[in-house]
Amino acid sequence: MKKIIIFLVLFLIPSFSVQAIIDEEYQYDIYRARVLEVEKFTMVEDGQERVWQEAEIEILNRDYRGVQTTITNHLTGDVRYDMPLQEGTTISVHYEEDSFYFIGYDNMNAMLMLLLIFLVCVILIGGMKGLKSLLALCITLSLIVFIMIPLLLQGISPILASILVCTIATVITFFIIAGINKKTISATIGTSGGLVLGGLIAYIFGIVARLSGFSSPDASMLLYLPDAIAFDFRGLLFAGIIIGALGAAMDVAISIASSLTELQRENPNISAKNMIKAGFNIGHDIMGTMINTLVLAYAGGALTMLLLFVGFGTSFHHIVNLDFFATEVVRAVAGSIGLLFAIPITIAAFVTIPWKERSEHEKN
Repeated sequence: MKKIIIFLVLFLIPSFSVQAIIDEEYQYDIYRARVLEVEKFTMVEDGQERVWQEAEIEILNRDYRGVQTTITNHLTGDVRYDMPLQEGTTISVHYEEDSFYFIGYDNMNAMLMLLLIFLVCVILIGGMKGLKSLLALCITLSLIVFIMIPLLLQGISPILASILVCTIATVITFFIIAGINKKTISATIGTSGGLVLGGLIAYIFGIVARLSGFSSPDASMLLYLPDAIAFDFRGLLFAGIIIGALGAAMDVAISIASSLTELQRENPNISAKNMIKAGFNIGHDIMGTMINTLVLAYAGGALTMLLLFVGFGTSFHHIVNLDFFATEVVRAVAGSIGLLFAIPITIAAFVTIPWKERSEHEKN
């Protein structure tokens, strides 16, 4: 019970940090509100139909808690931009010049409920191992949010930042879940080596294919940051591939290292040749599903674009030469290459590192 309490506290520390950031943002001009009553209006002006809603809302937090006021929500008929209001909906409003303005739905409670369900499932099914996994996940996300992103915003190379953060995340995750031993050290080496090689291949072929790094609208928006940071957009592509493949590479590496550990424990005198052969046999069984996982994850993210291509009858030659398509191919293939490299690197590290029988401390 004492260990569970300690891990819960450590897991909640980053959560409190994120909540502090949210609260700090809310301290300025963003408020939560509940819609009490909604009325819809329609008017034709100069042949154009105008539709809007007027909603009575109640502010739910901070210094305006309990205040009721009226906001206007204009509707354009475009489902991409319209956010119709309904009674009982919780929304976010912006306060400016003594007035409140609707900016979007408030999904905080829904997200917290989903996270709570996830937390309960992990604890019920995984027990202490599940709590350790949650702690490692929380630390990894904190490293990305509080270290990697600030480094990138300061103009640090995305290549260096991603390698640094992902290596630290890998070490922390493996050591928290399985302790410091031959298994975790070899898995860490395999994961880091595979990701770096896969990312470098992506960077090189990004240059060969003359990828701009602007395949998504989000990347283009970085040009309008107020500090005018000179981002390396191809480097950001590299960093995204490393982060996207991190989980799958860790899974491959630790699976192989764990299997080899059990094999060596059962047969301490097994030769290095047989160990390598067994490692590759295990890797062959793992890599197919892991590569599918990675490629399908990228394909799922590009599903709407693929629908557009097919729906408009775009030729295959034209699709292949699009920056967007080439970028996704480089992401998927380079990430898969990283997974493949993680297998021999993990095996080589495991065979090279001296082995001894686990101590009683490691067994516990």
